[in-house]
Amino acid sequence: MRRLPRSATPPRALGTRELRWLGALLVAAQLPQAPHLPIWVAVAGVALVLVRIAVLRDDPWRPQAPPARIPSWTLAVFAMAAAVAVRQTFGYLVGRDPSVAFLYILVAIKYLETRTARDGTLLVCLACFLLMTPFFYSQSLVAAVAALPAIVLVGVALDVLARASPAAAHAFRPGAALRRSAVLMLQGLPIAFLLFVFFPRLAQPLWGLPTDWVARSGLSDSMSPGQISELSLSDEVAFRVEFDGAVPPARDRYWRGPVFTRFDGRTWSGLPFSIPAAAPPDEGLPVSYTVTVEPNERRSLFALELPAGPPVLQSGTESGRDVKAIVTRDRQVLLNTPVTQAIRYTQRSLLAASFPAASPAEGRLELGLGDGNPRTIAFARDLRREVADDRSFVQAILAKFHDENFVYTLTPPFYDRDPVDLFLFDERRGFCEHYASAFALLLRAAGIPARVVTGYQGGTTNRDYMIVRQSDAHAWTEALLDGRWTRFDPTAAVAPSRVEMGLGGALRAGEPLPFLARLDGTWLTQVRLAWDAFNYDWRRNVVGFNRERQRTLWRDWTLDRYAPWQIVVLVAGLAGAWAALVVGGLLWKRRKQERALVLWDGLNRRLARAGLPREPYEGPLAFSSRAAQRWPQFAIAFTAIGESFAALRYGDVRAPREREALVATLRRAIEVLPAAGVLRGTR
Repeated sequence: MRRLPRSATPPRALGTRELRWLGALLVAAQLPQAPHLPIWVAVAGVALVLVRIAVLRDDPWRPQAPPARIPSWTLAVFAMAAAVAVRQTFGYLVGRDPSVAFLYILVAIKYLETRTARDGTLLVCLACFLLMTPFFYSQSLVAAVAALPAIVLVGVALDVLARASPAAAHAFRPGAALRRSAVLMLQGLPIAFLLFVFFPRLAQPLWGLPTDWVARSGLSDSMSPGQISELSLSDEVAFRVEFDGAVPPARDRYWRGPVFTRFDGRTWSGLPFSIPAAAPPDEGLPVSYTVTVEPNERRSLFALELPAGPPVLQSGTESGRDVKAIVTRDRQVLLNTPVTQAIRYTQRSLLAASFPAASPAEGRLELGLGDGNPRTIAFARDLRREVADDRSFVQAILAKFHDENFVYTLTPPFYDRDPVDLFLFDERRGFCEHYASAFALLLRAAGIPARVVTGYQGGTTNRDYMIVRQSDAHAWTEALLDGRWTRFDPTAAVAPSRVEMGLGGALRAGEPLPFLARLDGTWLTQVRLAWDAFNYDWRRNVVGFNRERQRTLWRDWTLDRYAPWQIVVLVAGLAGAWAALVVGGLLWKRRKQERALVLWDGLNRRLARAGLPREPYEGPLAFSSRAAQRWPQFAIAFTAIGESFAALRYGDVRAPREREALVATLRRAIEVLPAAGVLRGTR
């Protein structure tokens, strides 16, 4: 039996106007992602879209000709070249960063070959996915605001694609389409709010992305001369803190981070293993607070000295695994995974400058002298023979820093070989890491176990929380005296105002201070602090709205006393009420429109269903005449309809009574006509 060929409708080709709006959507979706990409990827992706927009020209001699497009064979070349270039840039192709970069370029290449409505719909879907990729890197308020133009343009692009007929496309108005899209988005906000507040929050995300190697920020896993001074030139936020009670004074705000035990003569580094603390300290003033750490690709968390136990993590997962934290024997707070997204945790600390060692043999690891620095070692051993005990030796070194001509500066000279010797005996200019390193080496050379602690010192109060920035990075020393690890800050011996007033109060005039570390605050500083507070509220109340915060909100609203099905009914009722309000507003607006136009539009829809659609170029008289020829038995009614509507729309009818009479004539004539199904079967 011979099969009959299936009739297939050819795909609708896109016009110049539709392609331009799709290009505008892609550019709006690309721009928020551009700062997170290599410069050549960001420029290439936008350039490909702009090239296609530039070649879109309507031919006045051939208005029906398809828009110009790039040959298909070049697109495959572009895609292969992009894959090779992305692989060369990142060193790998499978991962978050290279995959996002490759998608960024592939979407632009897809736009070059877009021809049909199906291609346009697929491009809108790809643009929506591309619009989500900036949130892989940041969930800040700026990222949310940057996505708004593209979200509005998604509605406009769908509006353009939905106008299949040339007449509908000709009637398209950009301003009206933008308003429709914005209004639809605003109408959906109450529903989104209900889902945000009432939809059950999961304890962890449904999915995660593998961690890519990225540039790390903040304190490093090692410390070399000049490293912290470079970090202190940054105003970038390290973490924010909310205290449950009074804020501790500046002298007690030592935020403990990485602890370094090994020294090779130049660089300090930590142990390759972590020993959990046996028991928390049992002395010191207790203080509780909540910390929000920014992503830094490090495992260290920060706590006031001394952490009384591991923190309670409120949120944060990595690739679907639960994040856990421990307190090590040297009182570091470490995670089992790097911080790749903002993590919020509650910590309890005991404000104390010392704590007992775990065992008498603990200080053996903190006696290595490394290579080089012979003058420092010889000086320490000579001085140790002149003093009575270890504590007297420590005080003698601190007095040396205080009394002699040492300079605290952000721009120390470069110390290459024997850096501690050059710092102590030649240049005498350094930042906190120089003083902490020299102090620890002097103590070790005298037989006193010592190590370097890095972290942050101080912080800026902003409204109801505290900001700790990279410019607050600091290094100090711990020494084992009388069986207790005791904190000593040699920087405070040289520049005492560093502890009380921060970096801006300790450096000399002319030093390259970061903007927000300056003490002469300007109105711009206040604006930046206000913006930080606003952005922090966004992070706490929107991005950080996790399961615990949702349950707390429900308890505050006394919703926890209701059964789940009752809450579902409540949410459904509120959503239904809002939908009814929106629909009712549309109906009211429609009734407020000109009655004649409403009747005429209704007649056009009825006749279209009956098989007689009105052409775009037809006026009321011409269309009524054609309808009268199709259904001659209703010719009188169609004539009355055409004449009365033409007079109302295009005539000079100003008297209210005359207009009411014409509207009544139009309404009665339309009521004479039967339903669309009856007209369809009538000849």
